Amino acid sequence: MEFSPTAVVVANDSGTILFANENVQNWFGYACSELTGSTLEGLLPEIAGRDEHAHSAHPVSHATSCQRRGGRQRAVCKDGSEVVVDVTLVPVEEQSEPLLLASLSKSESEAIDGERLESERLDAIAKMISGLAHESRNALQRAVACLDLLELDFAGEDRQLELSRKIRRSLSDLLSNYDEVRRFAEPIVLSRTPTHLVPLCRDVFIDLRKHYQAWTNQIEFIVDQPEDDVALVDRGKLDEVFYYILDNAFDQPQERIKVRIEFRRTTLEGQPAVRICVHNDGRPFYPEALQRAFEPFYTTKQHGTGLGLSISRRLVEAHRGRIQVRNPESGGAAIEILLPVRRGPADPRR
Repeated sequence: MEFSPTAVVVANDSGTILFANENVQNWFGYACSELTGSTLEGLLPEIAGRDEHAHSAHPVSHATSCQRRGGRQRAVCKDGSEVVVDVTLVPVEEQSEPLLLASLSKSESEAIDGERLESERLDAIAKMISGLAHESRNALQRAVACLDLLELDFAGEDRQLELSRKIRRSLSDLLSNYDEVRRFAEPIVLSRTPTHLVPLCRDVFIDLRKHYQAWTNQIEFIVDQPEDDVALVDRGKLDEVFYYILDNAFDQPQERIKVRIEFRRTTLEGQPAVRICVHNDGRPFYPEALQRAFEPFYTTKQHGTGLGLSISRRLVEAHRGRIQVRNPESGGAAIEILLPVRRGPADPRR
């Protein structure tokens, strides 16, 4: 949060400011000591009024409604002047007390840039989550170390050892979730080389099959010409994209799933590109999932973080590519990716 390009404020359930980063201080003229302990409404007078049913003393309890409406508000500076800012409110759960993260960006025009607001909101959330994940991961690793010592004392006691193994598996699942959150939050730096995508995808499928052991799922690759699967990509990042997509494609309730992956030449913004269509014969995407598939933390499953496809989109877009989901008329579900064959003239490294 400290390094966010937006002004970030964290308040508790009563609206008392607990933290404000340097942008809040620089933009509005307050010292840190003046902000900490003051009310959020002193900085943003309209925050409680965003919801007609909200009580002014409890803005956090109405954060979901505020976030849904979002938008532009007045911020009061130390000298009494007012500036217009774009505000996004994010409830922070799973804490000892309810918290509210407010991300404020300077309003540069009369029309709100939705993509910019979304980018800034995710930036603030990602930095906060990254810090939480790091500290929680350290605590989980200490718990695993304690289990190692306990199991030495449980030698020969099958019941206790089985309970210990169950705890270890649960901790391992949590560690995997934190690693996924970290990957979502970390910056993307690409090292791109011309790469044949079929062998890369096939290796991911083999790794997944080993992981799930009794898999009977099948995969088929369709490439018309020998060079149709070549794109300029970061092998490690695309390996991660294929892992999330194939894991999602094969995670179906039926016993056996077949996935067809087609590689075709196409164009993207007038430049040569590779179109990758991953089509499974399982159940289609739910209507809501078609709209929200790439939304962070959205999932229709009982396990996982809901970040896999969101991370995939970030990685694909970092390559200046595109990704989308759809339900083909032939049935099943499909994920399509477009990747450029060569570096564009304005290829940012994010």
